[in-house]
Order: sequence, then structure tokens, then C-alpha cells
Amino acid sequence: MEATMAQTTTILEDLKWRYACKRFDSSRKIQAADLDTILETLNLTATSLGMQLLKCVVVENQIIKEQLVAHAYGQRQVADCSHLLVLCRYSSVDQDAVDEYVNRTAYIRNMDANGDKMKGFKRMIENTMLMSEGDRLNWMNNQAYIALGNLLTVCASMRIDSCPMEGFVPSKVDELLDLKSFGLESVLLCPIGFRHAEDPYAVQPKVRKSLEDFIVKI
Repeated sequence: MEATMAQTTTILEDLKWRYACKRFDSSRKIQAADLDTILETLNLTATSLGMQLLKCVVVENQIIKEQLVAHAYGQRQVADCSHLLVLCRYSSVDQDAVDEYVNRTAYIRNMDANGDKMKGFKRMIENTMLMSEGDRLNWMNNQAYIALGNLLTVCASMRIDSCPMEGFVPSKVDELLDLKSFGLESVLLCPIGFRHAEDPYAVQPKVRKSLEDFIVKI
């Protein structure tokens, strides 16, 4: 019980420390081992059906980061951060993606891909995906937002700053990063790194509703 309470206190401290960093210290870089941890935890994010119909593009090239500023409405975070993470969804999902996932699941779990259990699993996935193309794209977009929530929490626990961003032109970002060649389309940007000592937003109190106003108990 004591360990659980201590962990809860730490989580609360981490989330209170976190804010949407508006100004990064461009001279500070995330260590390779820490970046690997962030990316591994991102890969462990929960996704619908576990299919992971998304990928994370890591932009380290400073020239490209500078070029992206123009497509992010002049927001310098994308250039001054240590690394820019671009959360992307698949451009489309077809039967091949379903088959690959079912076969991979069977392999990892040492199951017969043609057995009754895996056939039932495959039918469940196919039935879930019986939706319009627009609904399917929205469904995949939502997975990126789930991943973003996990990413922000993990970064906070490591005392690495982040800034979730919807304010950019996806088509321009996709073109600059040549995401079409990967079968991807950008959904969210998330610069990560370390806050600048002169970022005024770092010391501003959080504005949140009281729990009484936020929580509804039924």
C-alpha cells in the first residue's frame, strides 16, 4: 500500500510538472538511451484491436526541422526541440494489413494461424472494420491521440519536455517528409526536449477545473 501511494504521488508530481513547452533550449539534446526508452514506451501504447495502424516518424535533421517551421504556423518548437516526433496513421488499411497482423499474432503467441481461435479473431477484426472510408480514417486518427497521451505522460516521468501540436498543415508536412512513400499521413506533431530557462509558461500555474466540477459520479 505504501509503495502504491508513493507511486501515485510521483505520478501526480510528474503531471503537475508537465506543461506544453512553448520555448525549447536548442542547445540541449535528449540522450540516445532516453530517446530509445521514449520510443519503446510509445510502441507499447494501447491501440484498437492492438493493430498499431500508426507509426512515429522521428525528425532529427536540423535543416528539415527548420523547414517545418513554415508549415507549423511559425511555431519555433518544431525547430528548437531536441527531436520532433510526428505521429502518423496509415494512409489506408486493407485485407493485407489484417492478414499480416493475424499471422504475426499467431507467430508471437505460438498459435496456429489457421486454427479456429485465430480464424475467429480474424473475423472479429474484419467485422470491426466494416465502416466507411471516412470512419476508418477517423478511427485510425484516434489511435494517434491515444499514443500522444501516453507519450506526454512518459516524457513527464523522465523530466523531458513536450508540446503536443495540432497546429500545422498536414499536407505540407507529409510532402516535406515524403510520408506518402511510407504509406503514412501525419496526424500530430510532438516536439520533445528541454524547456528554455526563459520560457514564461513554465512557471505559470495550471488552470484546471476542481475535481468536483470535473468528475461526475453515478
